[in-house]
Parts: sequence; structure tokens; C-alpha cells
Amino acid sequence: MSKLYIAAVEEKAGKTFLAVGLARALMGRGLTVAYRKPVGRVNVYRHGRPFDRDGEVVGAALDCPDPEELLGMVGGELPRYWTPPAGAWERIEALHKSDVDLTLLEGREWLGRGLLSGLWDTAIAKRLEAPMVLVARYRGEVTVDQVLVASRLVSPDRPLVGVVLNEVSMDTELEEVRGYVAPFLESKGIPVVGVVPFERRLRAVRVGYIVEALGGELAVTGNLDAEVERFLVGAMRGETALRHLRRIPGQLALVTGGDRTDIQTAALAVPRVRALILTGALRPEQAVLTEAVERGVSVLLAAQDTMTVAEAAERLVGRAPLSGAQLVLVDDLVKEGIELDRLMESLG
Repeated sequence: MSKLYIAAVEEKAGKTFLAVGLARALMGRGLTVAYRKPVGRVNVYRHGRPFDRDGEVVGAALDCPDPEELLGMVGGELPRYWTPPAGAWERIEALHKSDVDLTLLEGREWLGRGLLSGLWDTAIAKRLEAPMVLVARYRGEVTVDQVLVASRLVSPDRPLVGVVLNEVSMDTELEEVRGYVAPFLESKGIPVVGVVPFERRLRAVRVGYIVEALGGELAVTGNLDAEVERFLVGAMRGETALRHLRRIPGQLALVTGGDRTDIQTAALAVPRVRALILTGALRPEQAVLTEAVERGVSVLLAAQDTMTVAEAAERLVGRAPLSGAQLVLVDDLVKEGIELDRLMESLG
């Protein structure tokens, strides 16, 4: 049985996307693959217990009937006095799947998370005897620096089988990555096993999922299958908001106070706005609700303040369950962007 530990040089680098894509690609070759996340992060509650949404994302994509079995523990179980809870390592080691060809292990939010307590990626990978692959969101020179630093944290404790450069702009960055960045990293002993283009559609969140995750009262149902790629906070005047909304690309949801009729009206004039999330438990004017019904825009009333709701909404981006066309897109990106044969050869 082989193992591969997927770690990130920064938060939201794309570990879960890579895990799903690799699992599906290898299963398509006839291999048996398991996914496990030794230490998760509390970002949702499931059956009244803290849970990591990544378990739901991967569970849905790989048809796992019980996502909870994919996690060793979640951050809410870790004590504040910076030592692992009793039995932590035993629970992590119990994640082994001896009856599969490959176990994919997803790391924590970023490589250094948990260093203080000892529950950090390099230590976990060493304990599980798993080689590591790093994932980095490509943003130019800063990403190269992050990969170089991360590689020093990984070696010599665990073999580094390579790095995947994710969200590379195919229009402006591909030539730079292939012509300079990849050869430079290879010269430093860091294999580049993947260059994956940026795809906005993978960050999209269904309106229905937003409603479920945020709670509150659904004043207008609208199209719950519509997708949102960006959340905007409306705090400016109506005319300014309208100009701003028209410039921002992608499908949008607006988060603003329930009493900001001017911004709400401006948002409803933009066809790409799929949902209004109104805060402060304030019901908008009837004219706004009527217009939303006519345009098929969902209106959600949230009790919290605008910034709290906006932060919670933003955390949903890129973390919603993958299905249908998105899974096909993941398959295509992995097929085109990951050197799967090279990666598997490095695992023996």
C-alpha cells in the first residue's frame, strides 16, 4: 500500500481539489484509493458536532456514505494549552487503510499549522510514513519563495515528491511558469509534478448551499441552483454600488444591511447578481422583494451584522460539495495539468 500526504504552502491552496482529482483519476485506472484527513478544521457542525466541511466535499465526490470516518479529529477537539489531546496519535495512526492501493492524506490549513502543538504536517506525515506533495496557489515570485521555504520544512524528515502549482493564469502566467519557475524549482531538487490553470467555476457555490450554510430566513426563494462566484459587501451609495457591481466579473451575491434599499435596488439591476443576503434581521421594502421575485433572485435575511455574515459567506467559496459539471472539470484539469505517471513513480 502506498500513501501520499498533500500539504499546502498557504491556506486555500487547493489541497481538497487535488485530493479529489487524484483519487478519481487513479480510480479511473482501476486502482483502489482512500482519502483521509488526520486533523481537520471546524468550519461547520454536523449532527450537532464540530466537523470539517472538506469531509463532506470529498465524501460527496467519492460517494463515501459516512464523511465522518474520513477525519481523525477536528480543531474543536484540540485543547487551548497547545498539546495534543489524549489518544491523538493513536487516532491519527488508525486512519491507515491497508486494503487499498493508495491512501491520500490531506494536511492541515497550511504546512506550519500545528507546529506549536506538534500536530503539524511534517510530523504527521513522518508518523504515517507518507511522502509529501506540496500545493501552492501561483502568485508570482512570492509563491516561489513560499515553496522554497516549505521544502526546507519538509526535508529531511519526509521525502518531498514534488509541488503542484495551482490556479495559474493561462493567459498571463503559463509561459513564466513553464519557461522559468518550473526549471528553477527543478534545479533546486523540487520536482514540479503539476501546473493547474485557474478555473473560476470551481470556486462557485450554489445559492441553496449558501442558504443552508448561513441559516436565516429565506424571504424570496429564487433560483437555488444558481451559482455564486463572488460575495460583495455593499456599504457604498446606490449609484456607486451599481458601477462597482457592473465592473466585477462572475456571478455575484451581495451582502448588505436590510435597510439599504438603494444598494439592494442597484444590485437587482445587475443580471449577474444571484442572491441578496440582508443582515441585521431587517426586512427590506416590499418593492425590493417584488423585484427579486420577478428576477428570480433569492433574498436571505440573516440576523448577524454585515461583516460577520460576509466573512462566513466568503469561507464557503471553493469549499462547497463538487458535483456534475464541476467534477468533470476537476477530471479535465487533473488530466491536463498533473504528471500522474511521474507522481506515481515517485511513490514506488
